[in-house]
Amino acid sequence: MRVVFDIGGTSMRAACATEGGIGEIQKIKTPQEPSEGIGALAKLLRECAGSEPIEATAGGFPGVVADGVVYKAPNLPGWDGAKLAAELSQTLGVSVSVHNDADLAALGEARYGAGRGFRVVAYAGIGTGVGCGRVVDGRIDSGMYDFEAGHQIVDAAAGKELEELVSGRAFEKRFDVHPKEAPRAGYEEMTPVLAAGIYNMIVHWSPDAFLLGGSMMNEENGYRLGDIAAALTRLMNIYPRLPELRIAEFKDTAGLYGARALL
Repeated sequence: MRVVFDIGGTSMRAACATEGGIGEIQKIKTPQEPSEGIGALAKLLRECAGSEPIEATAGGFPGVVADGVVYKAPNLPGWDGAKLAAELSQTLGVSVSVHNDADLAALGEARYGAGRGFRVVAYAGIGTGVGCGRVVDGRIDSGMYDFEAGHQIVDAAAGKELEELVSGRAFEKRFDVHPKEAPRAGYEEMTPVLAAGIYNMIVHWSPDAFLLGGSMMNEENGYRLGDIAAALTRLMNIYPRLPELRIAEFKDTAGLYGARALL
């Protein structure tokens, strides 16, 4: 049995990887301390596997991850420095692969979702934060660390990062309501800022397709694909055309499908 997981700032989820996709998702609250969290995750993974022995597992974490080590976790600061892959592997006695959660979401969409058929796929998930990733020829692309384009500076005078301005956390801080209840004018104001951040990713990564996911991509009261495309068209002056712009297909399960792809 192979199992996949996705650790979030609020909850951690796990499921079995099946031939057709992923099985039933089980979820628990994410502990703030890694020692407790790794034990809880191991228990959750064993529950997913049931009576079957676990052969291998893979999953994502919301932070800067390299070689299975968490270097920076903005939403789970207690996890900074956690040797997540090694400690989970020791607890379970199996091989463990851990990546940045947006990298796995990008991989899941590229292999099984909205990015199928494209060689270079870029992904941005706009939710509580802004997570980004790039997949080339069906494999996660990165450098010394995972790509963190959500932390690019888009307001040099104030030193403001993209995530500080356009994310769900930014809207909650600014309007003191859940992002779904934020005024439409707020999204209209921030759409050009989000488009500028995406433009920077496009000219740095030159993707065939750019996928947008996350809870803030919402036609009813969120960022709208058509508005972002229009803003990008006004900005683009170096390439002959924009990459294919699409809404991500898997919503909040993209990372689990990415982990499945690794296994």
